[in-house]
Amino acid sequence: MSLFKCEHLNKTIGDYRLKDISFELEPGTVLGLIGVNGSGKTTLLRSILGSYRLDEDPADSGELWLGGKHFKNDMKAYRSSIAYVLQESPFPRYMTVKEIGETYGHYYKGFDLEKYLKLIKDYEVPEKKWHDWLSKGQKIRVQLAFALSYPASLYIMDEPVGNLDVEFRDVFYDTVRALMANENCSVILSSHLVTELEHIVDDLLWLSKKDNTGYTRYSGSIDDLKNNYRLLSVAGESAAGIPKELIIGAKLNTSHNEYMLYSENGNFDLVPAGLQDTLRYPELQEIMYYTEKGNKE
Repeated sequence: MSLFKCEHLNKTIGDYRLKDISFELEPGTVLGLIGVNGSGKTTLLRSILGSYRLDEDPADSGELWLGGKHFKNDMKAYRSSIAYVLQESPFPRYMTVKEIGETYGHYYKGFDLEKYLKLIKDYEVPEKKWHDWLSKGQKIRVQLAFALSYPASLYIMDEPVGNLDVEFRDVFYDTVRALMANENCSVILSSHLVTELEHIVDDLLWLSKKDNTGYTRYSGSIDDLKNNYRLLSVAGESAAGIPKELIIGAKLNTSHNEYMLYSENGNFDLVPAGLQDTLRYPELQEIMYYTEKGNKE
């Protein structure tokens, strides 16, 4: 049974539209949310959170369930089961770190102030310091400490690691792994650092953009995605003979060429025998680069 379900979500903001997004999350799953800037990642996350309503425009629509609770019919139970870490901190500028827990913890059932303050100490954030005086990385740590201090079923992380130092990134990823160990919750993790992302996520939701419309390019397991791609590196024109329908992107120069190949069923037998040994599974970052950018010379 799915822990979280998003069905046919459509959201319009000005002249931008997020179109027909559907996916499900099983308990104990980390979903990686990827895509170029403007593809709709933050719009999707804010719609799931309820910051963006799905009835503000005639074209808005969609259904959301979390633990069997509907986002409209059971709004209070739905929202109270979500914890989040956002790019921009939601907490007031002139409130101390300790006051944030004391004040806003009352709005979340089961909030543990002692746990929050202990995490703040572990994360080396001064509890008496004004929120406005914290670095971006420290503000992320405060949000993470707050999110971990009450029981939640779904954790939404919108680009949380970009402003964290390398050492604390390890702490963050270990925290996500610990959340998944009990298999009672799930995480949606949006990040541009796809090299790091692919080592922690189970599934992917890849959004793309065309003509001011965000849409799903891929939804499913990361292993299934990578199985459909191969990267071919060759010298000069030695790639002649590869069926053009397999090539989705290329980087060409006078001495060395790279070709990204795609096959819907993961079958690359049409690649000439002499080039089979040069094929390799690409990294997620390489797949995104060639798919989004196309040919580069």
